[in-house]
Amino acid sequence: MSELETLFATSFSTASLDTSTHSRLAKTLLNSLKNSDSSSSSSSSSSKSEWRVALWRCVLAFTATKRVAKDAAAKTLRFLDALVKAADAVSVSKKDVVLVDKNALVLFLLKKLSKGAHAKQAHVRFRVCQCLFLLLNHVQEIDDDLHDTLRTILMQRARDKDVHVRVQASMALSRFQGPPEDIDTQVVDVLIDLMTGDASSEVRKTILWNIDLTATSLIPLLQRATDVDVGVRRMVYQKFAASVPDMHNLPPEVPIALLTVGLKDRDAGVRKKCRGLLCDVWYKGYQGTLLEFLADLNVQSVAAQEALVALVEAGLVKTDFVTDDMWGDALSIEFVFFASVYARCLDDQKEEDKLLDFLPSLSTLSNLLSKFGALIVNPPTNDESQIKALEFVLSRLLQLTECHDFSDEVGRRGVSLCLSKLLVCEDLPTENLQYIIKILRKMEQAESDVLLIVADAVSGIVEASEDAELEDGVDPLMHKLLIQMQCLEIIRALFEQILKPPGKDSSFLVLLHRFVIPSVRSNNALLRQTGIHCLGLACYVDRTLSLENANLFLHAFQVEELDGKKLVLRILFDLIMIHGVTVVDVNAVVMFILACLQHEDPGLLTLAAEGATKLLMMKFIENEQILEALLVLYFHPHTAGQHRLRQCLSCFFPMYALSSAENQAILATTVVAAFTNLTLEYEESGQGLSPGDIAAQMGEWTDYRRLVTFENGEEHATGCVHGVVAVSLLEAMLREPDIQKEGTKMLNILYIDATVSEDVRKRILKLADDVQPMLVVDPVSLKGLKRFTAKIQDGKKKSDDGEESEESD
Repeated sequence: MSELETLFATSFSTASLDTSTHSRLAKTLLNSLKNSDSSSSSSSSSSKSEWRVALWRCVLAFTATKRVAKDAAAKTLRFLDALVKAADAVSVSKKDVVLVDKNALVLFLLKKLSKGAHAKQAHVRFRVCQCLFLLLNHVQEIDDDLHDTLRTILMQRARDKDVHVRVQASMALSRFQGPPEDIDTQVVDVLIDLMTGDASSEVRKTILWNIDLTATSLIPLLQRATDVDVGVRRMVYQKFAASVPDMHNLPPEVPIALLTVGLKDRDAGVRKKCRGLLCDVWYKGYQGTLLEFLADLNVQSVAAQEALVALVEAGLVKTDFVTDDMWGDALSIEFVFFASVYARCLDDQKEEDKLLDFLPSLSTLSNLLSKFGALIVNPPTNDESQIKALEFVLSRLLQLTECHDFSDEVGRRGVSLCLSKLLVCEDLPTENLQYIIKILRKMEQAESDVLLIVADAVSGIVEASEDAELEDGVDPLMHKLLIQMQCLEIIRALFEQILKPPGKDSSFLVLLHRFVIPSVRSNNALLRQTGIHCLGLACYVDRTLSLENANLFLHAFQVEELDGKKLVLRILFDLIMIHGVTVVDVNAVVMFILACLQHEDPGLLTLAAEGATKLLMMKFIENEQILEALLVLYFHPHTAGQHRLRQCLSCFFPMYALSSAENQAILATTVVAAFTNLTLEYEESGQGLSPGDIAAQMGEWTDYRRLVTFENGEEHATGCVHGVVAVSLLEAMLREPDIQKEGTKMLNILYIDATVSEDVRKRILKLADDVQPMLVVDPVSLKGLKRFTAKIQDGKKKSDDGEESEESD
């Protein structure tokens, strides 16, 4: 080894041990080259060649070494980076010929390294891509041939089978995106494809941080805000904070989408990053002009409300800009939105004094409610967006009113009168109806008073419609239907908020027998379903009413169309969960559920499965037929595309079977019947899971070793239920010869030990003897059956030996 090679090797070795001397060591090395060149008699070109070769050998040794400590590798790379940087600062020349040219040095190393990008060893490809990324950061000029070569190599390595190689290659490839005015679309497309589709979160994270934010990459970057990996989602907000400090530079929908997702993310770290982007970056660009900021976010979006709550919690919202004029004719949609959210935040934080100082008087609110209520009844324009804005303002004013304490009697009467007028307005949104009922419940001392107000209101609507003269061309039947629907919507908003059983309250009976019950008997499907919904809400709080109308719901399910069936199904399951299964006949419930589990509609089938699993878990019902039907649904090929149904059942069965010995014993009595049906289906169609996979899953659910019960603070293993499964399976094999092959395989999956009773063991052996002659034509199954019976007999022998040893002791 020459003196120059020794010098380079020593420098690299020293650099891999200590990071504090990198810059000084690089300058020392280059100065030594200068001195050695001054004393050398060789030409400058040969000197260049020698020290470049010496440097390359050190880099080659670094890339070829398989086991390099992570810390030592990082230090070596930093030294190489420092060496390239020092080449700019140190001029080594002789006769005006520069011996150390930074760009030439980088190009020399890039050409050499490009040959190792296709090495078979993953660690070599990894180190090569790592060095390429480092050197590309120092390139000043590069010829087209080398540019195309490196670009092609890195695009190939970006899809390498090794994830670490892909990370480094994607980092290096990001340097080939090009300037904004001349973007390399092929490179950007590869990066976007990897950022959205690579299985490794590290690759997605790396590209996310290094890709340029352009019109092409904006939407794919935005989609990463819903990535499955927390780190990727967190980096999305770091990326936008670093790349777009001014929200005005983004399309309006992008900040809305980012804040909608980020402020409600399930991970606290992502929420923190999103709040940082909002409070520390974007909001500062508005210099405290809150209403302008809210206008840009679109106050009718979810993002605006979440963003305003975050700003309030961060202490960035001041109310010194609020004036009395803002509560008058100058009331804007942004201001009323801000006022409602800010008041709700103060109410949640129990800041009563601040809330009273901020809120306007009840008289002011009643005037505003009257004004916007009149605008909604007689809109000044036919523009749908402006009508929506008026409804939005009215809903926010109602939310503000709900925050008041109603201590002002004069203002309270004004608000009550205004709400009574609003309640009878046509086409009032359901959300506003709910707010009106909430305010009435807060203002009135008893629910009976609210019932009376609503009863008077809906009765007044009917009487006014009967007295009114219809315009020409208006269908009387359609007009009557619209009035009935308006009344039912008000009643539904009321019943959704009743907390106590109304009993024999006269107002409640009026609403029930004059409006709800007749609508349930209507021939109009929409009116009938709304009436059923109202009746179900009333039954939720009154058990006596549930007992009286449960059979009505069962009958309605038979005659209703699909949407009505789903509604009735939800109501029935909820009534059983609230009041118990005694509200209806148990046998009727079982037959009802079994009929629903045979329905063809996926939505209804899923609802039935969800309700049945809840009732089974809560032990409201214990029925083997329902369990069997659910088992068949879970494994049946026809439900393969029903993901919600499969998700529900995949959570239910392990939780049900392994939560108690009683549940496991019940399940054990049903698995064979379900296994038989599924096996016959598989033999006929060849679709779905194989019987072997089904048997393995069923065997796991019924394995008592996975179930432990606690008694007196101690763990006690329960008895084996696989013996019951084996008996049922052998009996099924006698009845159905077509399942004998798969049944024999399932027998050998079962775990039967000494905890099985002697009677069950004898029964298993007797049934096995009966099945054995039927398997003479199938040697494989016959061998499997003999292996199973030998295991049973060995278990009995071990048990007997254990008893004898105890007696001798």
